[in-house]
Amino acid sequence: MTLSKTVAIIGLAVFLASCASAPPPPPKAYCTDGRELPAWTMQGGMAFPADIGKVFYGVGMASNISNPSLLREAADNRSISEMAKQFEVYTSSLMNDYMASTAAGDKSSEEQHVETVKKTVVKQTLNGVMIVDRCQDRGTGMFYSLSRLDIDKFKDAISKKAELSDKMKEYVRNNANAMAEKLEKEEAKPRH
Repeated sequence: MTLSKTVAIIGLAVFLASCASAPPPPPKAYCTDGRELPAWTMQGGMAFPADIGKVFYGVGMASNISNPSLLREAADNRSISEMAKQFEVYTSSLMNDYMASTAAGDKSSEEQHVETVKKTVVKQTLNGVMIVDRCQDRGTGMFYSLSRLDIDKFKDAISKKAELSDKMKEYVRNNANAMAEKLEKEEAKPRH
């Protein structure tokens, strides 16, 4: 093989290798305060592996609210609610699933309709919860809030948890019929 063919083959191999490289990473997202969007906005408490077993985290999100104070408060409250779900959640759910298949000769017709109604009740008093970070995505306007509850601080209030748990059970028992009626009313509403 001649030197020019060898150089051409090496050049072609280098060119093809450069074309096969990984695509560039997606553009980074930034908060309105200029910092990069924190990992916790997508990973929640898992963004803090050293804190596992020592701290509980909740992430709340809100968007499309023009009042800045209300936007922040909605994200903060959702963050705390998300954290409370880690302790105790009661969910009532109703799902209707309809499927049909009709055949006539070579032709068939199939249809399906699935609907679900859910209601989640979280009733929890969490002493010591703090909002420790906030970020508004500069590109999307999504507002994020990060709440934090230190386990040591929570242990001081843990005796209250048993009482709240009994109260929650009583609340669910007393309101089970009302929730079932609400689910039935949702089911009876006209569908689009």
